[in-house]
Amino acid sequence: MSEQRSLGLHRVGTLCRAVAATLIAGVWRRRTVHEVRDRLAALPARDEALVIGGVLLVLFLLALAAAQFGPIGILVYLFAVILIAN
Repeated sequence: MSEQRSLGLHRVGTLCRAVAATLIAGVWRRRTVHEVRDRLAALPARDEALVIGGVLLVLFLLALAAAQFGPIGILVYLFAVILIAN
């Protein structure tokens, strides 16, 4: 694997971990993003990938469900994601 591809995959993995940690911390209000990120990093690689993949899969499936209601559904979905992330 070339170095550029490896660097790109590392960046994508870091971004996915940050998104998952932000959404988990948004739903689980007792924990901060840093605490969730540390807990994810403490998991074995397979479990970490399952948690992150699960969060992103739910996010994608909810986007598909929202898309069934047209532009209004997508706007409501995006607004809900923004509220959770804050």
